[in-house]
Amino acid sequence: MKNNQSLINIIKQSYDLHVHMGPEVIPRKYDTTEKLIKSLSGKMAGIALKNHFFCTSPIAATASAGNLKILGSVVLNNFVGGLNPDAIYAASTLSDDPFVVWFPTINAKQFLDNSTWEVAPEWIDSSVVFSARKAVDVPGIRLLDRANKLTSATIAVLNAIKQTDAILATGHVSWQESRVLIKKAANIGIKRIIVTHPIYQRVAMPMTVQKELARLGAKIEQCWSMWKIDNIAIKEIANQIKSLGAVNCIITSDSGQSFSPPPYEALYDFCMALFKENISFRELKTMCVTNPKKLISR
Repeated sequence: MKNNQSLINIIKQSYDLHVHMGPEVIPRKYDTTEKLIKSLSGKMAGIALKNHFFCTSPIAATASAGNLKILGSVVLNNFVGGLNPDAIYAASTLSDDPFVVWFPTINAKQFLDNSTWEVAPEWIDSSVVFSARKAVDVPGIRLLDRANKLTSATIAVLNAIKQTDAILATGHVSWQESRVLIKKAANIGIKRIIVTHPIYQRVAMPMTVQKELARLGAKIEQCWSMWKIDNIAIKEIANQIKSLGAVNCIITSDSGQSFSPPPYEALYDFCMALFKENISFRELKTMCVTNPKKLISR
């Protein structure tokens, strides 16, 4: 890590609510809690563990992490039954801490319709032999019916999120689905909402919609991965932050790929690049510390 002490201090206080964790079908940097804790302890305040295939709440609940807060999650892909409120209930039973419920990611119809493979090749180290299923062979999950209304399964999931006081994250569904979803979530009183990397090319949510959802209380996620893996220009990300306002955003790494740096290094590099695009340290602290801490506080 480089030696800007002011930024290092921000990262030490940060909560990264998007860190991929193994064991998983996809090769990951961290496949044991021992590796994870040894790497991150003392470097940041907390993380939320994500896994496209399995619920991470058992990992979070059994990790002995000292001062590093570890939150679990469940991603509503086909592997846990899709839009399954029972999976949310199960995730909620292992800890009193909030946990993240991601709507479908690699099994979202929007994602599959815009992909050749179920698992994007750019997520895999080129030196690793990995065989993914073809996207056309995987059933995609939709949140809306033909009348563009939320399906009964989606409503059941929203009710489970409210009952468990979980954090809603939109995953890789279409921006149109996210818009309807978040309007309903806000209407029924869900308070913890993250719009998952809306700048991602497979989502491409218009700024007008991002601002609309921010006005409903959702936090807009800005990820290191969008810059370093998906090759979105840092200036474009910085401009979105400036347009939305830091108060409406969170910064995450979306790291954990086998080739990625540790989350604290990813956050540092991302924040330094944003600083060079005239995002202030005060704004960076708002997005790395203040806003995610509010999302996970009860």
